[in-house]
Amino acid sequence: MADKKTAPGKKVVNLDVGASKFVFHVGIVEFNRLQNEMMPHDKTTPSENFIVDTVQGGDEKKHELMEFIDGGYALDIAQLVSAGFKPDLKISVKK
Repeated sequence: MADKKTAPGKKVVNLDVGASKFVFHVGIVEFNRLQNEMMPHDKTTPSENFIVDTVQGGDEKKHELMEFIDGGYALDIAQLVSAGFKPDLKISVKK
């Protein structure tokens, strides 16, 4: 199934998870929601919401993704998707 065009301001993050391929469309709104909802006592639910909300491919891909979530991989997948949205950037303080 072909993915919809990416909306302006969104980045496409492609992941291979086991034998499955997933495409995520992530924008600053979704990324910020993940960061804001993360709490010391609750990282899994925001991670699940983030990847389910951004995965492309309709219900079929969401159900496929749920198999990995049910296996305990939500946080791992969410970390990779968010890193794909916001790659490393060197920041230094100048005196």
